Amino acid sequence: MPAPARLPLALGAAAARGLLLARVALCFAYFGVGVWWLGVAAPPYAWVLARLGRPEDAVTRRAQRAANSLFRSFLFVMTRVMRVGRVEWVGDEALLRGPALVVANHPSLIDTPLLGAKLAQADFIVGPEWLRNAWMRRAIAAAGYLRAEDGAAVVRQAAERLRAGRSVVVYPEGSRTPPEGMQRFHRGAAHIALESGCDMLPVTIRVTPRVLMRDQSWRRYPARSPVWRIEVGEPIRAPARLPGESRALAARRLTGVLEEHFAKGWERGRS
Repeated sequence: MPAPARLPLALGAAAARGLLLARVALCFAYFGVGVWWLGVAAPPYAWVLARLGRPEDAVTRRAQRAANSLFRSFLFVMTRVMRVGRVEWVGDEALLRGPALVVANHPSLIDTPLLGAKLAQADFIVGPEWLRNAWMRRAIAAAGYLRAEDGAAVVRQAAERLRAGRSVVVYPEGSRTPPEGMQRFHRGAAHIALESGCDMLPVTIRVTPRVLMRDQSWRRYPARSPVWRIEVGEPIRAPARLPGESRALAARRLTGVLEEHFAKGWERGRS
């Protein structure tokens, strides 16, 4: 049994913890309502625009602008209203210059809202975990986001969108970074770069202290307010194919270049 003098301190700490988790829960409730609204409103709106003869490109761009508004308002609620986090950008002007193949690591649950809040138009390549919720699935379909499980088709689709002047966002880890560090990269980003001929714009995301990792409940939110630091690097050009080198081997080589770049950024953030 705690000593009487310590009891008020324990109660005060428990109350502060409860208040923090309530603020975090309200942030996610706000985001959930926003996703529900997009899932309700975006599909019929897209259908009307399509019936009016608007091209698919224009329809999905409108839906992505709506998603951009949700992402920006969510971050405002999180950082300014509930004050449960802070976001720092370095070199973000590169994201605003125009279409890009954005390649980012994936340390936390809110990386997509972070990038989506900065990009008014972005074709995210989403994993199957984002499709489990029916309203999220409807919103993703209306926005025209690409599905990672489509395999080779998603490389062709992403390259077509880049050539059409759209931005594409890829998480080469495939899912959120586990606590022990970054995972081996899949080769999809490299294949897209080689198919489209576009440079890759690397974005290193670090969050201190670590939070909202893979398999980590939001109830373990740290008492110290996390800081997301997002650093946009110099474009990475796909290297020229070596004589006799297949595209598969070139993609493997380019993926190694990406892994080295992000490993250095990750270690720099830990030091």
